[in-house]
Amino acid sequence: MSKLKLNYLEQVLQQLNDGERVQFTFFYRQHRKNILVAYLWLIVLGIFGAHKFYLNKRSGWLYLLFCWSGISALLVLLDLFLLPSQVNRYNRQLALELYELTKQLNQQSSNLLLIDNKLRKRRIKLLEWVVALLIIFTVILPGIAYLNMRLTAHHLEVHYKTNQLDGSQRDSYFVL
Repeated sequence: MSKLKLNYLEQVLQQLNDGERVQFTFFYRQHRKNILVAYLWLIVLGIFGAHKFYLNKRSGWLYLLFCWSGISALLVLLDLFLLPSQVNRYNRQLALELYELTKQLNQQSSNLLLIDNKLRKRRIKLLEWVVALLIIFTVILPGIAYLNMRLTAHHLEVHYKTNQLDGSQRDSYFVL
């Protein structure tokens, strides 16, 4: 962790009492984002915006929409350098929100559920992840494979023989 991040978290933790500090660290560890996981999403499916979905940003849909053009590829190159600051910004916003929630609510178990529910509302829903991955694997990647086949193999010829009614054979072919 960077010193700036540690100092920020230390400052937040110093303003909390023991019970609030336990709540804060529990929820912070559960909901924070890891830079290595974000880079993994960026490398594997970055052109489709998976790293943005990981950071709970709806801008991942724009990456998915423009993945066929070079726009998302350029944005991925830019994100290679900006991703650490994006993850740090997400974690700072999470810490600030958790700090405010733990200060507002007492240590009752029902309030812990309220904190958890408010944090879960920030997340991108599982349904959005499934829809995005379905679009990637059932529409975009097969389309790219088909276009690649069409561009590299100029045409595919299928030759076959047909039997005529008079007993003769005729060579036929069709081109894809």
